[in-house]
Amino acid sequence: MYNHEKESSYNEEYFPTYKEEGHCKGNCQKGKHKGACVEEILEAILKAQRKVEKEHDKKCSSCDESFEERLEEKEHKKFSKNTIPIILYCGCEPFKGEGVTACPVGMKDKKFVCITSFIFKIRDLKDNCAELELLTFKPRRDRCGKIHSPCDQINHQYVDDLMKTGICINVDLSCFCAVSTLPAVRL
Repeated sequence: MYNHEKESSYNEEYFPTYKEEGHCKGNCQKGKHKGACVEEILEAILKAQRKVEKEHDKKCSSCDESFEERLEEKEHKKFSKNTIPIILYCGCEPFKGEGVTACPVGMKDKKFVCITSFIFKIRDLKDNCAELELLTFKPRRDRCGKIHSPCDQINHQYVDDLMKTGICINVDLSCFCAVSTLPAVRL
């Protein structure tokens, strides 16, 4: 026979919630180091992204870049990936970010557009906060419906269609207990 009381006790002991403390439900870590693991990973990703950009800037000016592409294509390719997209998790749920931007719809007109994304680029870290840029895929006519999960957003999308939105959000890293990295891309 299945004991529901035992399961409830087990869940509270090993998977505490911090709703009362103002943290995301299901935060995986206790004590003063909440989010430390996620923060360490994001620091490593940010360091790698900055190193690639720094090396690329040092090696290539805008004029030299096209010259280098023709003559040393293999050498140039090692600088082609400058972003490690990430998905963050708050408890067992993937974190969904939302933001607004303005898109042109004609010669002079612009419309507000709401962007929802589970995919981010780490832009900066300071203390226990991270600045994340929402990433999305180029719009396609055959895509419809809302995204409810990272898989809804990613499945059957071309890697080259991933793009920056320019929308940045600041998040408290203590809310996150997991991070998933996607393959590196050039954005």
